Amino acid sequence: MGRRGGRVLLVDDNEGMRSYLRSLLEEAGYTVEAVADGTRALEAIRLRRPELVLSDVMMPGLDGFALISELKADPRTASTPVILLSARAGEEATVEGLAAGAYDYLVKPF
Repeated sequence: MGRRGGRVLLVDDNEGMRSYLRSLLEEAGYTVEAVADGTRALEAIRLRRPELVLSDVMMPGLDGFALISELKADPRTASTPVILLSARAGEEATVEGLAAGAYDYLVKPF
């Protein structure tokens, strides 16, 4: 049986959250590649661009905002949609995420 959804790159430094989100997305029919940080995400995206990037905001090294910035700076990846996930709630955090170029900003837990 083939996958119904597209390919999603999941980026989160928390192994439990990665496993949880991966299982939800795969159950919904998506093909998921999961990585633990923004640097690995950038490498994966440059090798094979996903239909969607679902990324945590706060990660060591290259965080979610820096990942978006890198993607937007490269014409090959500038149109890649990114949804940010964060434990940081509130209107200010959401506005900051959207202003950075995220397609949406979701607050954990959800």
